[in-house]
Amino acid sequence: MNVLITGASGFIGNSILRYFREKGADVTGWDVHGSEDGSVQSVDMCVQANVEQALGSPKPDVIVHCAGSANVSDSIANPDRDMMLNVNVTHNLLFAMLHHELKSTRLIYLSSAGVYGNPVKLPIREDDPRTPVSPYALHKTMCEDMCRYFNDNHGFDVRVARIFSAYGAGLRKQIFWDMHRKYVVSGRLEMYGTGDESRDFINIEDLKRAIYLLAVSDYEQKTVNVANGVEVRICDAVRIFAARSGIPESAISFNGNTRAGDPINWCADVSVLKSLGYEQQVTLEEGIGAYVEWLGCSGSAQ
Repeated sequence: MNVLITGASGFIGNSILRYFREKGADVTGWDVHGSEDGSVQSVDMCVQANVEQALGSPKPDVIVHCAGSANVSDSIANPDRDMMLNVNVTHNLLFAMLHHELKSTRLIYLSSAGVYGNPVKLPIREDDPRTPVSPYALHKTMCEDMCRYFNDNHGFDVRVARIFSAYGAGLRKQIFWDMHRKYVVSGRLEMYGTGDESRDFINIEDLKRAIYLLAVSDYEQKTVNVANGVEVRICDAVRIFAARSGIPESAISFNGNTRAGDPINWCADVSVLKSLGYEQQVTLEEGIGAYVEWLGCSGSAQ
């Protein structure tokens, strides 16, 4: 099986690339900077001609499209940049696939639960309304619509993976990294919101297995939630992190302020994913423990 991973130097992309190789696939990686050992090619996907040229050979059986920006705050501050790195890059890939007549290639597009915004009910089903509340989520919604266009009008096989709150060792952003940095700098964990906000976390070890199932399984659904179907309050996640890190509970506080672009409550209906054989293997406690261990081993506390 020939597999192409875009954004292959990123947190999710690199994990998926290594996992597909472990499963015996012949894997090519793309990223804007490439890699020193040559395992990842340097491809600037913002330029249509670059994508068409790089996609010429060998023709992949599966493409996992991880390339793009994944920063809600930055999308609010720099929406044009987010538009380029998400919408334009995906546009260029889809039209390059059309140019090379890759209609039989399965494309897994990594979208986000952000497209749901603030849902009216939980758990969130794949056919629930999309109500994005940030430029990042809006651009992911636009990319999903492009994927649907190519499925409906050109006979493509594009599957959308709506990833909820992914985390794991190696991730230098988002909630657990932010907690770590706050405590290093101030000796406190002052968090946004009330703590009653919730997320549906999925560890990178489970995420890569889920994406592999979406790539190789036979199923009708074009859009699939990628999560564990477990609603976790932020205050509980913070307490687990603090306990694993040796941070006293007295250092934890919530300021009651909501950050722009942040949804309130998330929990996914994962019936479709489970029907493909997915089972959670990493609990939140185990995953946070591994993350804290990585923080210490990587020297990132300095």
